[in-house]
Amino acid sequence: MSESITVANEQEKWVALQAVETFRALRQAVKTAPHGKGLATVEALVHDKGFNHLRTLYEAALQDHPAAQKKGPAR
Repeated sequence: MSESITVANEQEKWVALQAVETFRALRQAVKTAPHGKGLATVEALVHDKGFNHLRTLYEAALQDHPAAQKKGPAR
């Protein structure tokens, strides 16, 4: 089944593609995990790669709003 989504810009397109690739990697990890170790395998993958991935997404979001890094309310 194939669906389409509308994205507002290249940044959103990149984030959407990253989400699909992440899901595929997690699904593959479950498929190749030893019997009874699916959850542990996925958790290890998220721990090893997920935090860097989230950091990259945070950085991309902050690019549009540099004032969010400064003290005080963002305007």
